[in-house]
Amino acid sequence: MADSNSIIISQSWGGLGDNLQYTTLPELYSQLGCKVFISTKNAVRNQEIYDLVWKLNPFISGTSDLEPNAGECVPYQNKGIDFITAWEINHGLYNGFRKYPVIYYKPKLIPELTNCILYDSTSTSVNPPDALIKPSFEAVFNRYPDTPIKKLQFVNFKNRELPYFNHEKYMIHSIYDLCDAIYSCKALICLLSGASVLATAIKQDNPKPDIYTFHEAKYNTWTCYKFKNNIHLEFVS
Repeated sequence: MADSNSIIISQSWGGLGDNLQYTTLPELYSQLGCKVFISTKNAVRNQEIYDLVWKLNPFISGTSDLEPNAGECVPYQNKGIDFITAWEINHGLYNGFRKYPVIYYKPKLIPELTNCILYDSTSTSVNPPDALIKPSFEAVFNRYPDTPIKKLQFVNFKNRELPYFNHEKYMIHSIYDLCDAIYSCKALICLLSGASVLATAIKQDNPKPDIYTFHEAKYNTWTCYKFKNNIHLEFVS
């Protein structure tokens, strides 16, 4: 555990999932009487990630220029347990034990999506060929016969237009729209991406939505971000 009363969290990768992996730490440190800050060196790919993940977190006291003493600077050891729990223990925190990352935004229910399948083929970190995505996603579509299918279409960020599926688009104007859509839908199909980790945080141990996260064979033994409330599938070749 950090030997200072001030805990400074930082990571350098910047993605949504990269930031979400440390979201259980602030509450646990606060329970021990520490004040928790986000380092000014902490990387985020856009302001919305910072606002959702850190600004809304009630256990964050602000930002700090001090040297980080939590987050990426703490060596990760698997320990054969859940990814988030391992991060807590690696930081010397034994007063919690969460299985999933957390957010403090309360998603709103969108009635028109409650019986829908949503899919998102975008990812910054992984870029599988279209030929793998199409049959893999279609195999999951077939598990839900007669169920409406919609593609998540981002207004302010780059979309992956291929492979092409002939489905209606559901427009996402903000990260909060994305939270609401994931919370409301029957199932989400996505890649090993920030959307998958966000869905994990939203679902927790609730029965819905079904989360299908696709990965390539090289990630079969990779335990980071492979959460138990997801259905992790290798691409259909």
